[in-house]
Amino acid sequence: MAEILNRGEIVESIAKAVDEPQTKVDKVLKAFESAIATQLETGGEIRIAGFGTFKVTQRSARTSRNPRTGEPVAVPARTAPSFKAGKALKDAAAASSAPAKKAPAKAKAAPAAKAPAAKAPAKAKKK
Repeated sequence: MAEILNRGEIVESIAKAVDEPQTKVDKVLKAFESAIATQLETGGEIRIAGFGTFKVTQRSARTSRNPRTGEPVAVPARTAPSFKAGKALKDAAAASSAPAKKAPAKAKAAPAAKAPAAKAPAKAKKK
């Protein structure tokens, strides 16, 4: 299974890649997150070529069900952030998750025919 990175590990990885202190990289990452949040708050969209697009989507009101009781529950309309991956990101993900090609399966020999089961002897009757 693939490794899950947390914020600290991402900062550490970027700091090593660009040879900068982790505190500086953390500030840049916080500024990046803040810029995205500010743009989304105003209803804007952020496009990073090859990486993806962040935007706000409108979710319509709907009726759902309480899984425990099965009772209908009204879910109000709301806005939610969304992210759509760009081509380069999709290609990178597809390359890392491509299944390994398997060798063709060997033909199995037909199972041997079983002999019919012997009949059990008849039970003696009680008098």
